[in-house]
Amino acid sequence: MRRARRPVIRLVLGTAATAAFLWLFLREVDLGDAWSEIRRLPPLTVAGALGLVLVNVAVMALRWRYLLEGAGYHVPLRSLFSSVAVGRAANNVIPARGGDLLRIESMREVAQVPAFVSAGTLFAERLLDGVVLAIWILIGALAVGTGGIPLLTGIALSAGAALGLVLVTLAARRPAAAERIAGRAAKRLPTRWHEGLVRAASQFVEGIGAFRGGRQLLFALATSAAMWIVDVAMFALVGRAYGLDLELGAYFLLEGIGNLALAVPTTAAGLGSFDYLTYLAAREIEIGERAATAYVLTMHALLVLPVTVLGALLLRPALPRFFRGRAAA
Repeated sequence: MRRARRPVIRLVLGTAATAAFLWLFLREVDLGDAWSEIRRLPPLTVAGALGLVLVNVAVMALRWRYLLEGAGYHVPLRSLFSSVAVGRAANNVIPARGGDLLRIESMREVAQVPAFVSAGTLFAERLLDGVVLAIWILIGALAVGTGGIPLLTGIALSAGAALGLVLVTLAARRPAAAERIAGRAAKRLPTRWHEGLVRAASQFVEGIGAFRGGRQLLFALATSAAMWIVDVAMFALVGRAYGLDLELGAYFLLEGIGNLALAVPTTAAGLGSFDYLTYLAAREIEIGERAATAYVLTMHALLVLPVTVLGALLLRPALPRFFRGRAAA
C-alpha cells in the first residue's frame, strides 16, 4: 500500500511545486509584452540555438561513454546519443527525473549494463554537473559584481560538490570498504534483501569507477565543462539577439541558475522553477522586466522543446526490446 502511494505523493508534490513557481513568475511579468519581443527574434538565432542543443546532447553522450568505460563497459556513441535524448525528453514530461529510469533500461537493453551500474554513472553525471554549475555561478556572480543569493548559492553548491567528490572518490578507490558499509547497514534485513542490497551497492560503486582516476575521469571532467560551455554559448547567442548588454560572466550566472532550476526533481521540464528563478537572476543583473521575461521564456523553450522532440524520434533505437515485444504481441 505504501509503495502504491509513493507515485501519488510525488505527483501531488510536483504539481504543487509547479503551481507555486508558476504563480510567483506570472505575478511578476507581462506575457503580452514578452510575446511582442519573442516574435522579433531572428530565425537565424533560433537555428543556431537548435544546433547548439544537438552539440550539447552529443557531448553529454560522449561524457557518458567515458563514465561507462570507467566501469568496464564499452557502448557505441550512437546508442548513447539515443539514450541520452530519450532520457532528457522523458525528464521534460515526467516529474522526479523519471527519464533516468528510461536511460537505465535503455543501457540494459542495448548493452546489457546492469541497472545499478548505470545508476552509478548517472549519479556521477549529477556530481560532475554540480561541480561545473557551481563554478559557473561563482564565475558569474563575481564577474558581474553581484552578491547575495547568487554568490551564496555558488558557495554552498561548491562546498557540497567538493564534499561529494571526496566521498565518491573514496568509494571508487576502496570498493570493498563501500560494500562492507552497505553490508553492515543491511545486516538486520532478511537474507534475500541483504544480498540484493550488497549486490546493488557493489554495482553502484562499479558505476562510479571512473573516479578511481586516469583517462576516463579526465575526459569526463573535460566533456562536462564542454557540455555546459555549449549551453553558455546558447544563452549568450539568444541574449545578443535580444540586444542584452551583458558581460560574458552574466551568461555563466544565468546558465548556472537556470540549469539548477531545471534539475528540481519535483517539476517536469523545470516548469515554473526555471522561469521564476532565472527571471530573478536576470532582474538581479538589471535586465529590464520586458526583456527578462522574453529571454527567460525563449531559453526555457529552447532547452526543453527541441530535445523532447529529438527524444521522441529516437525512442525506438533507445528501447529496441520494448518495440520488438510490442511487434510480437
